[in-house]
Amino acid sequence: MKNCSRIQFAIVLATAICGRVSYAQDTPAQANPQTLTPAPTIQTTVDSSSPSPVDVVDQSQTSQDVPALDGSGVISMSSIRKPQLLIGGTVTGGYDTNPLNIGDGKPSILYSISPYIGLQSSTDRTQLLLQYHPTISRYSSYSEEIMHLATARLVGSLTPRLSWTIGATGSHGDDSLRLLEPVQSGTAGGGSSSGSFLPNAGVVTNADAGIDLHYDASPRDAVGFRISNSYNSFPALHEKGSVATETLNVNHSLKPTLSFLIYEQSAQYYGDLKCTAVGAGAGVRWQPSESTLISLKGGPQIDTPGCKSQQGFSYGASVSKKLPRRSLFFLTANRQPVISYLGSGLWQDDVSGGYEREFQSANVLSFDAGFVHSSTLVNTSSYHGTFIDSSYTRRIHNRLSLGWSYRAFMGVSGGVGMNRNILQFCLTFTPNSRTLTK
Repeated sequence: MKNCSRIQFAIVLATAICGRVSYAQDTPAQANPQTLTPAPTIQTTVDSSSPSPVDVVDQSQTSQDVPALDGSGVISMSSIRKPQLLIGGTVTGGYDTNPLNIGDGKPSILYSISPYIGLQSSTDRTQLLLQYHPTISRYSSYSEEIMHLATARLVGSLTPRLSWTIGATGSHGDDSLRLLEPVQSGTAGGGSSSGSFLPNAGVVTNADAGIDLHYDASPRDAVGFRISNSYNSFPALHEKGSVATETLNVNHSLKPTLSFLIYEQSAQYYGDLKCTAVGAGAGVRWQPSESTLISLKGGPQIDTPGCKSQQGFSYGASVSKKLPRRSLFFLTANRQPVISYLGSGLWQDDVSGGYEREFQSANVLSFDAGFVHSSTLVNTSSYHGTFIDSSYTRRIHNRLSLGWSYRAFMGVSGGVGMNRNILQFCLTFTPNSRTLTK
């Protein structure tokens, strides 16, 4: 097993260096090839299946940018005034060694189509973005599978100082297809969330919705408040879980490049796990240079007995940097209690990182990796998983790109091991009316 893992890692590293494999959806080939956004604007995205009560939203940095579900970049919500229909998609062919994420799965030829449909509009005070991105796959050795993914986001302002955001994300379908979904290369968290798979999970349902309020008390001080609720269901595993969370944080900027925050949060677990969690902490956000951003936060987490003694210290750390030769690097590490694909009531430790380089105006090379580990608590077994993605994209038209990619997943859950390797060739079409940033 160890030798296989080393061989897989060597293959991925070699392909990243040689630029022989890619995935068109993972990189911003459709964006302006002359512009690479500095690292401080990198937006951390959280997999909708893994909401956590310790995820503190830095609401002093209110953003009107949303990751595109097709993986092509970040959409500026305020860029379009009149309602616009966004239509695109990806056609994929390749080879999958374990399409169902089972211990003794057999390989198969892969064919998939992933249409993209969106609606975008904005006014002086509101911005709206709706996205729908299903993945429909057929295999030479298995029946058809489908995964539906949709998001909605509405941003508005009541006064120049007070703004609000309503957002929702939902997915339903075959869990194994998540490994085919695009990775937001250059964003923290992509690798770790992609490293979370359970064997024989079958059809799953996940939903997450929340409301955010942001108030600028002064040019240096801001207050943020968020309430949210998430739901996860795994019928094949006879598991389901939900959590309602509340977060309040206060941010103070000492100067444009340095700010501090304090926060409190509470969570009410219900479903398979019934308990209450309360936590608080502090953080710092520092931009030592135009191309570097460092963020740290952490604090104690205290839970009721129903959570099975989950008391501990949660934290999050990230660093992102724009490098020479039009390249970008990021690294993150987190410890948090979660309701996610890994089950209810687990302490989860994850590390993820990535590198992206744009060259020759129309080519993008990226590499992403993530590791997730959890302990045995409540009714769920211990887990660890590793995800690796190496991709290369070439833009052949303003809205059309070709890509190649290799992805590998290695994991163990409750003593059951899984290994999966996917080699893909993709053709991606991106809506021309959409403003993308990276």
